Amino acid sequence: MKRKVSFHPQLQQDLNDILDHYESEAGLAVAARFEVEFRSAVEVIKQQPRHFPYYLSQRRFRRYKLPTFPHVLLYRETSATLRFIVLKHVKRSPGYGLGRK
Repeated sequence: MKRKVSFHPQLQQDLNDILDHYESEAGLAVAARFEVEFRSAVEVIKQQPRHFPYYLSQRRFRRYKLPTFPHVLLYRETSATLRFIVLKHVKRSPGYGLGRK
């Protein structure tokens, strides 16, 4: 059975903020590399959603650490859906975005 994939509306703002930061601080090429890595992360998670560890000590979200950037992508899996919730810097408050559904 193929799961429905969805993105929390605030995740787009997370992505836009990160891309703006990289573009202004490091240039368009670095921002483009980040976007490619983000899209690749989504595809990897879609293929093996249970492969990645839970975030913190709770079992509400799983996390995927981007390989070359200091960011994590948090997502939730049910039998019918795969919902991407938060994209954040690893040093950002651990509770950032956890209230999203």
